[in-house]
Amino acid sequence: MMLRELELTNFRSYETARFALHPDVTLVVGPNASGKTNLLEGLYVLASTRSFRAKDRDLVRHGEDYFRIVGRTEDTEYALGYGDGEKKITHDGVKRTLVGHVGQIQVTLFEPTDLELVAGAPEGRRRYLDFLLSQTDRAYLRTLQQYRRVLKQRNALLDGFDVGRIRDQIFGWDVKLAELAVEIYGARGRLLAVLAEATPLLYRDIAGESVEVAFEYLPSVTGVYEEQFLETLARNLTRDLAAGFTTIGPHREDFKIHFKNNDITRVASRGETRTLVLAMKLAELGYAEERTGIRPLLLLDDVFSELDRQRRGYLLNRLEGYQTLVTTTDADAITKEFRTAHQLIATEAAAHA
Repeated sequence: MMLRELELTNFRSYETARFALHPDVTLVVGPNASGKTNLLEGLYVLASTRSFRAKDRDLVRHGEDYFRIVGRTEDTEYALGYGDGEKKITHDGVKRTLVGHVGQIQVTLFEPTDLELVAGAPEGRRRYLDFLLSQTDRAYLRTLQQYRRVLKQRNALLDGFDVGRIRDQIFGWDVKLAELAVEIYGARGRLLAVLAEATPLLYRDIAGESVEVAFEYLPSVTGVYEEQFLETLARNLTRDLAAGFTTIGPHREDFKIHFKNNDITRVASRGETRTLVLAMKLAELGYAEERTGIRPLLLLDDVFSELDRQRRGYLLNRLEGYQTLVTTTDADAITKEFRTAHQLIATEAAAHA
């Protein structure tokens, strides 16, 4: 997938802007708060239909009531519009569903808050798994959509009922939620197994040393997941009624990273954490390409300023052959290290056009 052009209308700081994208490297250059990350975010939203940092309504330019993003390849125009709380997706003007769109444009994002994969809230780690699985497996995306719908229905029942009146009504939703939860649990576990195999090797290549790295999924039930989930839902009904929401399930699960046979948050330095996250993102890149046969578009948001020379060099070598967009405040510092063809986009004027 090679994108030739990106067009933004009423998106973030952009009233209207059109950018030609280089088949190799496009450097997005400008001072802070000039729209560099907004440009990358537009590509990410076009690919995944969601932002990595904000809700849909917050992406609309101030004073406007909609946004529209268009990406063009040699033979296809992909468009995503948002207004009145709804999204509309088209390919060459033909309406498409979310499942029919996600995965058509593969993206892998490297950005400073990726460090939160290690020490941040569980929501970020769940989003990491769900994003990668949704981009590469339409069946998973359908399951995730269904799970969210069933969860919403179950949570609605929890509002205003007592335990005596709700049991018969909620059982059917419990059964369906359990079936979907088992599928999500299995897919996430299989993905973590792939990452557990690839990440230590990539870490060794980047850092020049071998370390023990393992991933542990943290389910919300104990014992055999398939057997315990439905039983635990029933047992927790009183607690769920008191809370007003469903307190177990994939929407509340997490995973832990073990580094040198310890919890990484206790033993890893900032440099080791950064290297591990970089290895995880490269493992994500390889997984996506292997599963789909599509080389992801790489979005590097102010990454090089966070890496030392050795790690910058490794990343540049690793990413040759991928269409890449890089944001920076200092183009001269980065162009010295790029050996591939590239072009520059200056955002200061474009962001406020």
